[in-house]
Amino acid sequence: MLRTVLIGPKHFSFVQMLAHWLASRSKLTGAVWTDATAWNTSWTGRAKFTMRRLKRHGLIKVTDEVLFFLYYRSFLLRRDNRDVKKRIVEPYWATHGGNYWTGDSIATDNVNSPAVLEFLTSLRADIVFTVCILNYFEEEIRAIPKLGVFLWHEGITPEYKGVYSAFWAIHNRDFGKVGYTLLKMNDVIDGGEVFAQGPAVDIDYRRDGQGYIAHKAIYDSLPDVERLLLELEHGTAQPLDRSDRNPMYYTYPGLTDLIRQRFRLWMYFAAHF
Repeated sequence: MLRTVLIGPKHFSFVQMLAHWLASRSKLTGAVWTDATAWNTSWTGRAKFTMRRLKRHGLIKVTDEVLFFLYYRSFLLRRDNRDVKKRIVEPYWATHGGNYWTGDSIATDNVNSPAVLEFLTSLRADIVFTVCILNYFEEEIRAIPKLGVFLWHEGITPEYKGVYSAFWAIHNRDFGKVGYTLLKMNDVIDGGEVFAQGPAVDIDYRRDGQGYIAHKAIYDSLPDVERLLLELEHGTAQPLDRSDRNPMYYTYPGLTDLIRQRFRLWMYFAAHF
């Protein structure tokens, strides 16, 4: 049985569910708890994050992103969190039972820190899985597990690299690309070899929110990832060929993007139903 490590936010019940699932199908030897949205826990963190975005993208783009952020937190976030809990996490626990995984762990705001490198080295993991993170993994950390670091990406690559993949696929009415990718991390963000990929199923694009759809896609990946774990253990895993596809990278949406997305959906369903 493979020795695994999970990297993700401890406070999120969805990640705790993944830890339980991974521990039942591998030897989960440790966890690194880190939060991709830690910047959002204080006004200082939000200000620093916004300033970095301003320097990179300019005032108009960042103002649009801030308006989306405020609208999402005010009107959509609670529904998404409720749906993830009620429609994914609670049914999982009702079916599989058990408790939260409680093994060796370390908390950090920097996955590339010496403390994390030392911790991972001590665990002698075969493979590291990471989910719900924004960190860039440097070569030193990627080289520690024998089989590499694998990212659960909430989208289809190479067409939907970056963040808010489900949002942008729906925005483009590219419904066949709303799904998941499990990729082996390399030097390029979301550019690694793809070992598992597929669609999110049973999605209602008129009702379901971006946050729920993204996590539903990861949940729908579990049978595929279970297959991959067995292939990795037996040395038969092979990456999928995606060389004929056009790569695209997406960043944070703005409020105007959300308005455009909803209008395009309205037009699509008005024409087809």
